[in-house]
Amino acid sequence: MNYIKLGKLPIDTINCFKEEILKRKIDNQPYQWIQFDKLLHDKFLEIFENTELQVQWFEEKNRYVQKAFYSESGYGMGIHKDGIQCKSALNIAISCNPEDWVRWYDEKLINGLAIKYNYKVKNKDNSQINFGYSRDLQYVKYDTIKYTEELRTEVGDVYILDVDVFHSFKCIGPEPRIILQTKFQGFPTLNTISKSLKQKSFKNLIPIT
Repeated sequence: MNYIKLGKLPIDTINCFKEEILKRKIDNQPYQWIQFDKLLHDKFLEIFENTELQVQWFEEKNRYVQKAFYSESGYGMGIHKDGIQCKSALNIAISCNPEDWVRWYDEKLINGLAIKYNYKVKNKDNSQINFGYSRDLQYVKYDTIKYTEELRTEVGDVYILDVDVFHSFKCIGPEPRIILQTKFQGFPTLNTISKSLKQKSFKNLIPIT
């Protein structure tokens, strides 16, 4: 399994984050990343009680590795793995539709597509690496590719997911898809995060019943 749902956050918390995210959104840009500033990071820490997992710090850009993905209907991200070393992430669904999805794919299938279509993938330093072993496959028809697992969320859902397996996501519906994402120091695996967060996570988390 490539994801684990932990519970839900109450609607007042969700609306608070949504209001702040929309203040920072750039107009007429249907897909964008909205990086956390100090206010958003502090709001996260106000409710996040876990002390084992520390939010990752991006030294080069002087910021925490926390962001909101904002997608309008029909937009999303093609098949990829996060970063170069990332293994997992903590997500919170702030706004979404029942039809929105995250999908995971078979490694051999995606590597085969990269070779078949001669994609010139890039490494972190922008140098070319071997075809088929990319962290990012910009296949434009990604929603037609056979997938191995699919996740759909509801507003308020708190979940962790494996970002070290090829995956994609798409917004399909009238509401924008707004997902808050946090990465933790040391590039922990899904299982490591799961064990820690099952002991302590958000002080106002509503358990799954």
